[in-house]
Amino acid sequence: MNHLEYDPETGTRAWIAPGTAMIFSVLMIFLAPRYVQWFGQAMPAFTRQFLSLYPLWIVLSTAALALAALGEQIPPIAAWRRSWRGLGAVLTIVSILIVAGGVIALFLPLLLRAAPY
Repeated sequence: MNHLEYDPETGTRAWIAPGTAMIFSVLMIFLAPRYVQWFGQAMPAFTRQFLSLYPLWIVLSTAALALAALGEQIPPIAAWRRSWRGLGAVLTIVSILIVAGGVIALFLPLLLRAAPY
């Protein structure tokens, strides 16, 4: 079940993927400025680029979730269930990729710093 799909057994929606992504976003908001302080110029380009583009992901994912939630509540638009399911599937996949990329971005400076030069 993707994170926007209705579960008839419980009468609720499964919001696991956006919840995980939101927790990761809070973590990124907390760590991003500290990474710049901690690693400065030694921060890998991937990490620097990821941290600089992450706010854009927050805006896009929030807008997509809001659009999907509103789309299910407005009767004429709610008829496009297939579109909302597709959007939910895309958000789930992209959220997983973003979190995976974020974990790599966060650990990369630590791993490179520990490596002997």
